[in-house]
Amino acid sequence: MPFFQSNMSYQLFAIELSPGLEAWFTPLWLIGVGCMAGLVLVSLVWLASQALSRVNKINMLMEDVRKSLLLAAGLAFALSMIATPLILSGVSMPSSGHADDTILTMIAKYIGLYALCLFVAYSFMVISWKRTARELPLILKEGILMPMFLVVSTMATIGLLGTIVAPDTSGLFSSLIKLPSSGVTSYEFQLDAGDNSVAESVDIHVVDVGGMEIETTGAINASFTPFDELPEDIVIDDITSDSIYRVSPYEPGILQTISAGDESQSMAASTISNIYLKNIGPDPAQVNVYVLYVPQYAQVASIPVTAFGILFVFLAYIVQRMAAPRMFAVALSTFKSEVAQPLFVLILTGGVCALIAFVWIPYNTFGEDIKMLKDTGLTLILVLSIVLALWSASTSVAEEIDGRTALTVLSKPLNRRSFVIGKYVGIVWTLLLVYLVFSVVFMAAVAYKPIYDAKESSLASPEWQICYLEMIRLAPGLVLAFMEALIFTALSVAISTRVPLLGNMTICLVIYALGHLTPLVVESSMEGAGFGIIRFFAQLIATIFPNLELFNIQAAISAGVDVPFVYLGWAFSYCAVYSIIAMLLALIMFEDRDLA
Repeated sequence: MPFFQSNMSYQLFAIELSPGLEAWFTPLWLIGVGCMAGLVLVSLVWLASQALSRVNKINMLMEDVRKSLLLAAGLAFALSMIATPLILSGVSMPSSGHADDTILTMIAKYIGLYALCLFVAYSFMVISWKRTARELPLILKEGILMPMFLVVSTMATIGLLGTIVAPDTSGLFSSLIKLPSSGVTSYEFQLDAGDNSVAESVDIHVVDVGGMEIETTGAINASFTPFDELPEDIVIDDITSDSIYRVSPYEPGILQTISAGDESQSMAASTISNIYLKNIGPDPAQVNVYVLYVPQYAQVASIPVTAFGILFVFLAYIVQRMAAPRMFAVALSTFKSEVAQPLFVLILTGGVCALIAFVWIPYNTFGEDIKMLKDTGLTLILVLSIVLALWSASTSVAEEIDGRTALTVLSKPLNRRSFVIGKYVGIVWTLLLVYLVFSVVFMAAVAYKPIYDAKESSLASPEWQICYLEMIRLAPGLVLAFMEALIFTALSVAISTRVPLLGNMTICLVIYALGHLTPLVVESSMEGAGFGIIRFFAQLIATIFPNLELFNIQAAISAGVDVPFVYLGWAFSYCAVYSIIAMLLALIMFEDRDLA
């Protein structure tokens, strides 16, 4: 949040809600606006597909599979080369740790960048295909897109209606416009030994400042007002090389040295043009000042994230359908059959009712009920998704093999590889639909929990920013839980090629227990270093079984600790590698399975 905000408030409409309802509704409204933007992006992709499909040199690229893959790889390489200088030229805060990236971290970032560019390039070729343009109406009506469209449309309706009741809508939309220009600006200064007071030029717009950090190789004082003009009650902090000097809304630090200036000039609109530095050490000092700019309402960042997330799912579905039609046919059949299962309806209905009911459960934690709500909800969502994945894999793979249905399916022009991968993808789409519904309901419940607790304690309703913060901190936990469910889906599909439902659930239960105990087992092996058998079994478990504790950050989520994006990237890499290994095992085990 910026340090200073204007006292003037702007409302587009005069409709007002009660403070509690407004605080709960505004975070949902921001997500709803993101859903509206996502639907707009999907519509633009549809229009682009209709236009590009009329260009003869583009709409035929997908006819040759090998040629299209090579061309997409070349376009991805060119896009990554264009994007690399932009990434390298970016400045980050010292506390983010980006300056300490290792070679492995940089390689992983470039691989991720190339993978993203490859997806964009191949998606462009797919939507330009004349066959895609012709079949788009049918694609939108089948599979996960239709139920997902209903959920997104419901949230988009909230975003549309919420415009008349959300507080300071004009300020929120102006913050959205400023979002692309937000980021970090750095200044570098050199102080000689004995410099008593040096004025350096800066250009800091106070209204948009969201944080500030100062690094120095010596010992200095810093102020935004000449030192001899500072009031006596202001204490200047000593900034040394021992640690990074941080300024935040809760620790304003040197921001207290800003002169109010002319009373007719609002402090929120002021611009700082000079910073005064004093070298209090015996040696020369290099000073780096980093200023983080954020819009007035930084919460609007959820709007583009939601919009592009919807677009990504839409493009992934289209690319999968058009690039691998046989595998997609198996995935679509699996999705439809699993959604029609009574267990799916039971899990979805029971989970939604439980997540809503958790809000009113008295946890008796002396003001920490919201932490218990987050922990309980995330655990419930993970357990229900794993149960659904195990059941779906057993019914769609093991029972079809035992019932000779798989033999009938494979008698058609469909190989075993497409059959197994299609089953996995169909179950993943089923899980994604469940997670989408659970996420919307659970985030709405968590956003309401601070208001409910305030009413129970006879306190004033919290600000909507608090409800938004509690809600948005759930997102990393939900993403990591979905990754863990993906691993279990791959393992369950592999096991189902040989083992029926009961054996599948037993084996996966053992894997679940050992996977979450892996760090403890490895630590115990270090303590028992003198026993070779302990080290052997510890290394065996750590090598074969997935380390599921990587996806368990419920303690951090419950405590309100922000999860860095880099952690999610490494967790996704681990999830992808282990899922690929499990699917390769599934292909090997199913290749020589006697279906007769």
